Amino acid sequence: MANNKLRVGIIGLGMVGDPIRRWFEEMKGYVRGKDLFCFDVDTSKGYTEDINKADIIFVAVPTPSPKGGGADTSIVEAAVKTIRDGKTVIIKSTVPPGTVETLQKKYPKKRFLFSPEFLTESQVWSDFMRPDRQILGPTEKGRSDVKEVLALMPIAPFSRPWSSDYTKKEVNATEAELAKYASNVFGYIKVIYGNILADITAGLAEQFGTVDYENVREMISADPRIGPAWLNVNHGNYSGAGGYCFPKDMNALIAHIEKDLLPKIKEKGLKASLKHGVNVLKAIRTYNRELLKWQGLTEEGVSLHDREVNVAKRKKIRTS
Repeated sequence: MANNKLRVGIIGLGMVGDPIRRWFEEMKGYVRGKDLFCFDVDTSKGYTEDINKADIIFVAVPTPSPKGGGADTSIVEAAVKTIRDGKTVIIKSTVPPGTVETLQKKYPKKRFLFSPEFLTESQVWSDFMRPDRQILGPTEKGRSDVKEVLALMPIAPFSRPWSSDYTKKEVNATEAELAKYASNVFGYIKVIYGNILADITAGLAEQFGTVDYENVREMISADPRIGPAWLNVNHGNYSGAGGYCFPKDMNALIAHIEKDLLPKIKEKGLKASLKHGVNVLKAIRTYNRELLKWQGLTEEGVSLHDREVNVAKRKKIRTS
């Protein structure tokens, strides 16, 4: 794929897709309808261009959670179906590990890569402009396009592929898909750990007087291996794991392990170990749901964008 200023397409102009559009328009000098083509099924957004005029196409559509957990990839699949053969397709949507390889097999005349986004809702643009990670995980067929696509994106201190001391380190699509889920599920787990510590602190305060979780949090956060992120137990004016991504991705990972991964594992020891592992994740999820219930909230009620969460009637559960 010769880089003669590659024409770029974007399908899905929401929280993930819109910063990509803004990057190419404002920072790279791309012009809509000339070398940048945007499409969204919501016509009120005004993005109705022919994305097949592009050379590389970012797919940044939602993967909602169906009833019972999992990730609904039908919108991703529908978007990919509209892309003509010969194009390079970069999936930005959060999808279960193995999805991009499956798409590659289904559409062998297209070239696929997976590129996870790590954006926080409160600072989407600054996170996109100054990412801590820039990852491109290709299928074998998509490997030929990695270098040129990576050159178009913001530079990050950590990237894959990455070269240092003449050594190139690569990842594949499935590894990158798992890394996306792993990041959000780790955040979920750390939120819960912080709340368990807050419970312990409140219990100690009942016995010994003033024992402040904030003092404990500051001390453990000073360890650089732990850090302060996700330990504020009243983030968003309620306690527990919430937001648009954390519950959705925890539920999706659990469902993926139980429905798609465990039934196909043949090695008995690995299968038994993974069963125990998914039970740990489910126990953490149960704690979170009970914590929310304690406050008069539900997982569904907090699994929204920050501005949409209604905590007006939230019960205060801790006094210290």
